[in-house]
Amino acid sequence: MINAELKERFEKVIEIKNIDWAVIDEVAMSDANILRPIKGIAFEEYLKKIILQRYPNTIITDGVGDSDIDLIVNDKKVQVKTIDKGSTRPNIFVGVALHKTHGDETRPNNLYKKNNPTFDILAVLHPDSGVLLIPYSNIPTNKTWTDHLADPAQFDWNSEWLNKWSVLDADMIDNETLDTRIIPQNSMLPNLSRETYLEDYEIIEMLCKPQYFRAAVMGLKGNIKEHWFKNKMKSIGLITIDPIGSYSKCDVIIQNKQNQHNRVQVKGTSKNMCSLIDKTIGFEIMGTHGQFPHRGYKKSSIDYVSIIVSEDQLPKEYEIEEGLHFVLINVDDLPLHYLVGNGTEGKKKEFANEKWNHPEYSDILYPNIKLKHSLIEKDVHFLPHISSYRKNQGYDTIPLNSGFRNAGPFILDKIPEIFL
Repeated sequence: MINAELKERFEKVIEIKNIDWAVIDEVAMSDANILRPIKGIAFEEYLKKIILQRYPNTIITDGVGDSDIDLIVNDKKVQVKTIDKGSTRPNIFVGVALHKTHGDETRPNNLYKKNNPTFDILAVLHPDSGVLLIPYSNIPTNKTWTDHLADPAQFDWNSEWLNKWSVLDADMIDNETLDTRIIPQNSMLPNLSRETYLEDYEIIEMLCKPQYFRAAVMGLKGNIKEHWFKNKMKSIGLITIDPIGSYSKCDVIIQNKQNQHNRVQVKGTSKNMCSLIDKTIGFEIMGTHGQFPHRGYKKSSIDYVSIIVSEDQLPKEYEIEEGLHFVLINVDDLPLHYLVGNGTEGKKKEFANEKWNHPEYSDILYPNIKLKHSLIEKDVHFLPHISSYRKNQGYDTIPLNSGFRNAGPFILDKIPEIFL
């Protein structure tokens, strides 16, 4: 059961009031890129649960978000993984993706070094039953970079490390299956319960934890807002089309009566760029992984950005309706990145690398968009918050000739004429 206090906490995390649990369950299942990290952190919670049920005196603490350590069990640093379906071969191998998802993500820099253990034990949920518990020194090495660990790493289906609990504590009994994988009944989140073996309240408690926000909640939160925006467009009579392909830069295509298509990227706001006192909001427009310029969004990939704003992010004196709202911005009004055309030839990585001079990156958008709002008659107007931008290593982050400086106003809940 999810009590009122927990529901309120969760709604603050996702910035949506009066949440419908059926929507949470549906959105979580709608995209493998959302479900995968949720299942990953759920296994952390499930592993803690089954260990403490059998060994209640075990000392378990959570790791830090965006680190290589997920749990610390009796002073053993544990990295927790679900299987990699692409490298898993039923009844032959259990495959695990084993690379860093933060920092330099190029090979071999995103691989773990064999002789520099960053964790002690790799815990993997076996596809059938049980948990693989593999010491760092027993993880296979990469065939190309032999001083690094394999990625993906493969382990025998009936590995000697299956239920090897003694690697966590000498008093734990090996070859004992602790996971029952019983699916909770009468769940308000039936799909997530089936995928995680956790009760409703355990799932929501998990999603409220700060260390899981970037890994799992950001994607869920963003897609809930995308789900809302699509339904909002449909409710006013517009035709919405889902883009083709797994990694499309647009979230929805709006078709007007002349069968013209406008590609829309839906974005939530970023807390560190929003202030009720200063009357500002902001959002990020970039990919979740990789280095710039590749990580940036191209102006040519989308036509509009829709920023989803809740009434709690705007002053009460605006007297807007309760719930979510949108601000639609034409991509032509957004600034290009100040490094476009300013790369350093011969510099392969990091700031101002030579890729910035390549034609394929000539329309990369600047990732941090900051807006200031005000009430004009009965409409909420948003304008670029130019004074909040600073120089970076001698460059104006918003160049003096950028059209963004004079763009707007963008008006809350206003549908562009081209959509109609």
